[in-house]
Amino acid sequence: MFRLTFNTAILASLLCFSIQATAHHGGAAYDGSLSKTVTGKVSKFHFINPHVLIYIEVEDESGGVVEWSGELTSPNRLARMERGSTTSWSKDILQTGDEITLSGNPARSGAPSLRLRKVIDSNGVVLVGGD
Repeated sequence: MFRLTFNTAILASLLCFSIQATAHHGGAAYDGSLSKTVTGKVSKFHFINPHVLIYIEVEDESGGVVEWSGELTSPNRLARMERGSTTSWSKDILQTGDEITLSGNPARSGAPSLRLRKVIDSNGVVLVGGD
């Protein structure tokens, strides 16, 4: 009886953990059927776990500035990716004021936020993503 109860408790714990892990890594907050591209200047760059975050200031139709955020994978994964033939991502790849273009899936809520699929620098170099 004790063994059955113990096994049930272990199974329940594992199930709860797997549900949390799936919820965190899901893309439910973003609309995968839509794509949005914005260009602006980097205002913040966080090369931190669990996801790298890029913030850019984008001029809207009325001339105001909107801060867009973009979410990428983990820093470890990006650091292992090669850009061109020799450069990997690091905390110094983007600087405040750099002009970049972000493309990705927009937030379902309408917030200025993207799940990034592509990042392009001002020279047209694709830092991540591709066609």
